[in-house]
Order: sequence, then C-alpha cells, then structure tokens
Amino acid sequence: MQVEITVKIDGQVVRQQMEQVSGTLETMEETIDTMSRQVACAALQASVDASAPPRPLFRKRAANSGTKDTKPGP
Repeated sequence: MQVEITVKIDGQVVRQQMEQVSGTLETMEETIDTMSRQVACAALQASVDASAPPRPLFRKRAANSGTKDTKPGP
C-alpha cells in the first residue's frame, strides 16, 4: 500500500512524503506513525519559520531591568 502525507500551510506545500508500506498490521502502523511524526515536526518548524518576527518594544529597556524600588506608603 502506498501512503502519502501532504502538509500545506496557507496553500503552499510544506512537506510531502510518500512511502510504500507493507508487512504486518503492526509494522504498517509503526511506519505510518513514524511518517506522521516526521511530517508533523516539519510542519511545525515551517510554521515557526514563517511567523513574523517579534514587534519591537514600545520603550527601551533600562540597563538594569530588575524590579525598581517603590516609595513606602503613608
């Protein structure tokens, strides 16, 4: 049996994997599970790579960005 897994993100093919699978049901299940994990990892990496870079901060960070002291209450 030929198994084909295709992943598209925004209409663009990110990963396409075809493999001939044969043998016992257990062997075929393990092979298909391995294929799906590989494709899932590739799809996740492609979506991370395609994401926009983070926006810049609204204000510049101070040199020491630790917690600042507060004034004591009345």
